[in-house]
Amino acid sequence: MYIIKNDFMEVTYEVAQNVFTVKWSDALSVESPLFYQTIISLFAIIQERKVRNLIIDSGIPAGGVLTEEVINYFIQHIPYTTLRNIALLESPDFLWDNNLYQVLSLLITSYHLPIAIEMVKSPEAGREWFAQAALASPHTDIVG
Repeated sequence: MYIIKNDFMEVTYEVAQNVFTVKWSDALSVESPLFYQTIISLFAIIQERKVRNLIIDSGIPAGGVLTEEVINYFIQHIPYTTLRNIALLESPDFLWDNNLYQVLSLLITSYHLPIAIEMVKSPEAGREWFAQAALASPHTDIVG
């Protein structure tokens, strides 16, 4: 396992399960330029480590909506990742959770990406869902 942490984002990578967890600072608005920079870092690590399972922990969102710049970055980079499962942790902000879920679902559907997405209550629930997905399709959960 390794952890990368700065003032705005914490990334934990569990090599054995090929699970990557990202958590942003509660003070960071998704509309800020700093958030966009964390997205660039996130995708660099996902591509470098060939991450298949991602847990997104929004913490207590500081408000805002995903900017066009962030969405465009997702569009340009998510198809070229090895991501297969994205677990979104429920936050205290239902509207934020729904917005993020809808944006990711739309990208997955529109670009025919082989990625499943699920809302979960805890990181443990996310790991359980990843394990179930691996059992359902064992050839797609290759640890790299």
